[in-house]
Amino acid sequence: MSKKMIIKGVGRFMARKVVNGIVTNEVLDCGTLQNLKIDLNVELEDIFGGDGMFAIDQLLKNKAIYVTATDAKFDLNMLPLMMGGSVKENETTTLWVLGEQKTAMAFNHTGGVAEDAAKITLDTSAANFANTGLTVKVKDENRVLEAVAYDAGAVPHTGQYMLDASGQDVTIVLPPAYAGVDMVLNYQKRAADVAVYDIMAKDIPFPVSIVHQGTFVQKDGTEQGIQTELYACMASGTFTMDMQQNAASSHEVALKVIDPERADGKLGDMKRFAV
Repeated sequence: MSKKMIIKGVGRFMARKVVNGIVTNEVLDCGTLQNLKIDLNVELEDIFGGDGMFAIDQLLKNKAIYVTATDAKFDLNMLPLMMGGSVKENETTTLWVLGEQKTAMAFNHTGGVAEDAAKITLDTSAANFANTGLTVKVKDENRVLEAVAYDAGAVPHTGQYMLDASGQDVTIVLPPAYAGVDMVLNYQKRAADVAVYDIMAKDIPFPVSIVHQGTFVQKDGTEQGIQTELYACMASGTFTMDMQQNAASSHEVALKVIDPERADGKLGDMKRFAV
């Protein structure tokens, strides 16, 4: 008979994708768990007979195993694990820059003898700028300016702006009245080496094989461990990204065991060992 042990921590969790009953590549490795819960649930129904008040037997209605892992670190692979699909690495795509604040500076735009306009230079090169969805707002008024076609010999009217992306930098040309005024910009820029998860309507969760292991020092000085392996699980429940002010967000993955349809009938195993 194995010795009893005290579990003093949370251990580590790994999930690997299962394709046609074969365990393939690793999907998720949670090494900074905050919580790991394994629920083994049995649902019974009483069977009554005669006039007795107590059940004469019980019918086994359902058996289920649930695994819930909460990690302190966010991994984009948590999303395909719950929703299906996959993460694409090293992609070249566009990223939004939100709420970039700039103070417009007076300058000479038309080539005359005096400063006749105001300008803002974006924090990205013209080569990386994606002219999609650009908004320019006056900060104090939260008013979105109207974009007009660029004209090197003209100055936009109040409430308008022109975009000049012909040089090395991206310049937003404004009316002279906006010189010294704080502006708020939202725009897109191109970026490389980005991990992308496309949220698709038709994707469904895929089965995974999971392993949890923890080793803990006991009061007698020995190091004892417990390992749980479940051969086939599917996503269950809700994945929540709960972001709060002045708080670190944690991320929960919930899985339910399904039948791996093995010849030996096993769903998995639990092992108790000494290190």
